[in-house]
Order: sequence, then structure tokens, then C-alpha cells
Amino acid sequence: MTRRLAAALLLLAALGLHIGVTLPLRRERDESRRAFAEAREERERLRFRLSRVEGRAAAGRAPAGDAAAARALRLSLLRAADRLPLEAVQIAVEPGRRGAVAAHGRLSAEGGQADLLRAAGRLADPSSGALLERVSFLPLPGQGLRLEAEVLSLRAAADVPEAGS
Repeated sequence: MTRRLAAALLLLAALGLHIGVTLPLRRERDESRRAFAEAREERERLRFRLSRVEGRAAAGRAPAGDAAAARALRLSLLRAADRLPLEAVQIAVEPGRRGAVAAHGRLSAEGGQADLLRAAGRLADPSSGALLERVSFLPLPGQGLRLEAEVLSLRAAADVPEAGS
């Protein structure tokens, strides 16, 4: 009888320990996991937003010097057309004379709509280093389109010449 009573008491103690300690700790663990997952998702959202903001802030910022700004913009225009089946590709870049514009550029190309949209999308991406000024798609006789894109890059605020100089 005493063994049965001792076994029953041990069983009740184990059940009380399970209900009193283990179950609350499991709930706390699950809540902590949920909070950690939410914090991780928020961190990833903030990282994405930060990269977009940094990309927009850097978009169109040219390196110092007129020649370097023109080379950087030319490279952006070349990257936009890179590995796309485009024809009659023409790229023109000239340094900006005064003010905040470091360089002006122009890309024209002929091809299919999807390829031209891809090229324009590459130029519009903040990481391209170019700011779109004007984009137009002109129909060609027969099939195809012609892309005309005018872009520019901006001087860094410290590199903008004063009005009197």
C-alpha cells in the first residue's frame, strides 16, 4: 500500500511539475520564437528599405571631374544595352558645362519591345548611376521599335560650382 501511495505521490508530483513548469516554459519558448521571427522579418524589411534609399541617394551621383563623370555615364549606357539583341545602338555622352549636371547622355537603339524595355529598365534602376530625363519608344516601319533615352548624372553637392565662379 505504501508503495502504491508513494508511486501515486511521485506521479502527482511529476504531473504538477509538468503542468506548473514545463507548459509555461513551452509557451514562453513559442512566444520568444514568434517574436524573434517577427524581429528578423522587420530587420529584412528595414535592410531592403535602406538599400532602396541608399540606391536612390546614390543614383545619378557622378564621380568628381568632368571626364570621369562622362566615362561613368557612358559605362552606364553601355551596361544598359549589354547582351541584348539590339540593333543600331548609338551612345553619346558629353560633360555638363555648369551647375549640378555632371554629364548628359543619350542612348538610341532598335529592337523588340521586350529587349528595349529591359534596356530602359536597366537605366531606370538606381544602381545604374544615371537619372532618366526622357524616354520614348518610336515605332519603326515594319516591326520593331526604336528606344530614345536621354539621361544625366549629377555632381556631388560639394562639387557644384558657385554661381559667381
